[in-house]
Amino acid sequence: MEDLFASLTRSLAVWAEACTGAPVAPGDFRLPRDTEGASLGQLSLGIFVRGGAAEAARKLNEALCPQVREVRERNGWLLFFLSKDWFDGLIDRAKALDAHPGGTYLENRMGILARKGDAPCPDAEDVQRALWTAYLAYRRGFWREADERAVLTMTHGVTGRERIALENRCGGAAAAILKLRGEKP
Repeated sequence: MEDLFASLTRSLAVWAEACTGAPVAPGDFRLPRDTEGASLGQLSLGIFVRGGAAEAARKLNEALCPQVREVRERNGWLLFFLSKDWFDGLIDRAKALDAHPGGTYLENRMGILARKGDAPCPDAEDVQRALWTAYLAYRRGFWREADERAVLTMTHGVTGRERIALENRCGGAAAAILKLRGEKP
């Protein structure tokens, strides 16, 4: 699978530089640290931006970018939240991988959810976080305990009928996670 991370950061660097006027390189993007249990997006950018980070976030949110749903400012950092369309593309690319993992609880759980049918990525932050985490584990070449926990708990934020409805929309994401789990970059 092509290096989606490099492609994404190249594209975002061009967009951010065009919107803010500040020089932005693909290598300036970082993975935010989720230290407070709150989602900090999928990417962060901590370079000095002319007019300040809050002004840069405003400018970026006013411009269209198909890969990004929202940019937030936090403590001088820009936090990038990827769009549903980007996650749908990740699902399509991951499902094309030739991998057939199976046997662990995580793999069996994703196999069950994948049988719910082929569907685009739900607009649910925990499911998108699980898919992003699985992609990063694939890219890194190994899974950490925290990666597995993010995937296994991707529907735990809702309860009752809402959880069942969410799980019924997770077939595509689960199939992609399963492929990412079994394939080595």
